Amino acid sequence: MEIHCTHIPYEQTGFFSKIVIDYINQSEQLQPFYQHPVSIEGIEASIKARQSFPTNRKLLVSELEKQYAGLSLSIKQEANLQSLLSKNTFTITTAHQPNIFTGPLYFIYKIIHAI
Repeated sequence: MEIHCTHIPYEQTGFFSKIVIDYINQSEQLQPFYQHPVSIEGIEASIKARQSFPTNRKLLVSELEKQYAGLSLSIKQEANLQSLLSKNTFTITTAHQPNIFTGPLYFIYKIIHAI
């Protein structure tokens, strides 16, 4: 089976705000608002900077285990939770506001923007 792929620039989709487009395109106007560029190198620099912050990983895992105590975690979920104990594990976190108009789609949208 042959697969065809078409690249559509973010600007042409009509789904992203100007500020998101400017961020992706590394507009000079937005650069004062973030430390690292939108690139693999920027992610690497961010991780390196984050390594200098003290993090109580045991406390983090302990509190998450308390939150999930009533749930049945899969083997993969449990492994992911335990991986937070490793100094080489990092997460991407974003805030969100509940949205009544798009439901679960909103959370997917936020995750994509965070990545």
